[in-house]
Amino acid sequence: MIVTLFAMTLAFQQTPQEQPRLSDRDGRPAPSNDQLRDMDARMMPARSTPEALRTIQRFGACIANASTAKATATLAGDFRTPTYRRAIDQLVDANRLCPESRGWYRMRASRLLLAGAIAERLVERDGRPVNVELAKAAAKPAASTYSPTDSAAMCVVRSVPDDVAKLFASEVASDGEKAAADAVQPVMARCLNNPQVQISIDGLRAMLATAAFRSIHATAAVASRN
Repeated sequence: MIVTLFAMTLAFQQTPQEQPRLSDRDGRPAPSNDQLRDMDARMMPARSTPEALRTIQRFGACIANASTAKATATLAGDFRTPTYRRAIDQLVDANRLCPESRGWYRMRASRLLLAGAIAERLVERDGRPVNVELAKAAAKPAASTYSPTDSAAMCVVRSVPDDVAKLFASEVASDGEKAAADAVQPVMARCLNNPQVQISIDGLRAMLATAAFRSIHATAAVASRN
């Protein structure tokens, strides 16, 4: 039976765990089916419309462009904390002039999807190839992760940077996005060591985007201190 994770809230990201690897060299146990079902039970199984998802993506890009420093500091933090949630809400309130802000309030969309949209823009806005930046970051120690699925997302962005970059380059809610996500889904399942897991495309994209941002940002932060 396939366990489907609808990543429409941050509720699934709750238990710290170090990054798994495709070879499972660290010997850590992967989440069991029961654990994954528990995570699934804490999530809303609602699906957003394509236009709603595109609105979230545009709003996230607007926030990243208008509040770059605040967005960078927020997404670099631990998403399990009240401080993080307040910071996301503050970013929303501070960017009410973005054309898509009305759509956000009307949809009451998840912080995860918005954080993913902000993260994508942050990793793309300097114009450097995302796959190259991810590959450079993968050569350094991994950034911190905060849940089993977050650890798996970090595993994916460090393992297949080209495929992840293709997903980010695709239009939200398009056939191209589905094709790119289909290429990444098996890697995500392997990183979780559970071939039965299938994650919704919007949730997968958001999880990978936030992990990609932290991976690249962690490397850049270390370089700036040296």
